[in-house]
Amino acid sequence: MTGRRLWLMTVAFFMFIACLGFPGSSSAAGQFINGTYGGKPYKLYVPNGYDSNDTYPLYVMLHGCTQDASQFAAGTKMNTLADEKKFLVLYPEQTSSANSNKCWNWFESAHQSRGSGEPSIIAGMVTSVKNSYSIQGDKVYAAGLSAGAAMSVIMGATYPDLFSGIGVGAGLEYKAANSVISAFTAMSSGGPNPEQQGAAAYQAMGSRAKVLPVIVFHGTSDYTVAPVNGNQVITQWSVTNDLAQNGTNDNWIDDQPERTNNFTVSGGRNYSVSDYEDGDGNVLMKKVTVQNMGHAWSGGSSQGSYTDPQGPDASRLMWEFFDSFTNESGGDEDTAAPITTANPSGGTYNTSVQVVLQANEEASTYYTTDGSVPTVQSPLYTGPILITDDTTLKFFSIDSSGNKETTKQEIYVIDEAAPPLEGLTIPSLSAEDGFVGKFTADGKGTGDVKVGDKGMFNTDTYRGILSFDTSSLGQTTIESAVIRLYTKSLTGTVPSIQADIKKGTFGTGAIEQGDFSALASLNNVGSVQSPSATGYTDLVLSASALSQINTAGKTQFRLKAATAAGFNKNQIEFYGGEDISLSPVLIINGAAE
Repeated sequence: MTGRRLWLMTVAFFMFIACLGFPGSSSAAGQFINGTYGGKPYKLYVPNGYDSNDTYPLYVMLHGCTQDASQFAAGTKMNTLADEKKFLVLYPEQTSSANSNKCWNWFESAHQSRGSGEPSIIAGMVTSVKNSYSIQGDKVYAAGLSAGAAMSVIMGATYPDLFSGIGVGAGLEYKAANSVISAFTAMSSGGPNPEQQGAAAYQAMGSRAKVLPVIVFHGTSDYTVAPVNGNQVITQWSVTNDLAQNGTNDNWIDDQPERTNNFTVSGGRNYSVSDYEDGDGNVLMKKVTVQNMGHAWSGGSSQGSYTDPQGPDASRLMWEFFDSFTNESGGDEDTAAPITTANPSGGTYNTSVQVVLQANEEASTYYTTDGSVPTVQSPLYTGPILITDDTTLKFFSIDSSGNKETTKQEIYVIDEAAPPLEGLTIPSLSAEDGFVGKFTADGKGTGDVKVGDKGMFNTDTYRGILSFDTSSLGQTTIESAVIRLYTKSLTGTVPSIQADIKKGTFGTGAIEQGDFSALASLNNVGSVQSPSATGYTDLVLSASALSQINTAGKTQFRLKAATAAGFNKNQIEFYGGEDISLSPVLIINGAAE
């Protein structure tokens, strides 16, 4: 062996050793590390220049069917972006033993809840990485493609305490299916009613519920997961985020974009970006629609599978979107926003009320009473607010660390001329109030009573069900009856509402699909024109209806709206019986025999 050859081999050996890094070192070159957790493999990318003395965001990337971690990393180019922007990337990997096509099992009930199945394993991987690396807890994001995107939606709904944003590439709404057959149906034509699924996702969040930024990517020529699914993801998360904001679906955010801008990739595809603003004017959700793109990761590399290099760079757009929510105070400081409540809460009152705003920590509270969005230039709360007229009160608090809660809203209606609740007042049965859709896909639900249409030139999509225990009437001779309803929200135009009556119950008493068209004792026993958009609406029952009120058991009413067919939805929601102060009531006037 010549001296020159020996020298070259020696240099190469030491260069190889240097590239490996040293155990215990606080920094490392960009590394793609293999690991396992819960019986599933994963890969973790640690960016070039990683320093354990700093903290970093973490992106969790969930691959699609037939893919693996390495293919997904190559196709999304996320590791290259991680080196540039300094974050870690975790790639959980599905096994062929768990699914023959290596799909995440988003369509099985066993993998749709917190603490079980694949969501539990993925969450455990994230926690393991957080325990081993310097991760910013408020900057952990889940994203995926196809089956991985559907699983990222599930992760956001089941582990909102772990994630700070969700990216959905050609994915589906929460619980879009619960079997293989229904999975194919959802992929080709959409899942269940996304508003219903939005409420289900909020319920899955439980006490950990919080607002999550969401960005969606979908191609108009995707024949594997139809584009309708991208729209359903937006609608589902608009409801979930609306409920997470203050526990009420009050249109703080909805599925109608404030703006849509069109762009073109140089030498590539046309695409549009729709922005969905919350009640504070922040873009909380985005939808990127790529013209003529199929089932692919937009802007990805051809070195991976299921990519479209001609589309906009989904990885970079996702990073830019999530980075816009960066907390300037840093990951080690207090990042919890205050929570402010109003006492009494909004509703209809016969006299003036004094409203007390109370934050759960030391904070400054700002408010407005004219319906405008408050800022730090608005009045500072110092004592009870006197409400003497119909008022929309909006407020938020900000603590000494600069953590600001999202704006909250309470609507107060002062109606001194409101007729008194004279006679016998019977509140509705909250467990049996709700709505039912015309078709199974339109959904059903307990609680709020919804009537109207879903738009897209449909009419009579939803009918509301009200249930009353009228057995206390006994031998009463009923002379008149009124149903009083308190409006929760009005979207579009609802010219009138009619009511059917059932002496007994339409079905078993619980909300059922058959309630929509079940035989009534009498149809159209009362109507009201232009129901009130705020406060209450009184629906006076006709004389013919009085004999159908069941004095020995339950009486149910079915509400239906007359609306005009159009693209936008027209629907009104009334509070159900879960809120005693705003509960529907049946007011009976009569005389005991």
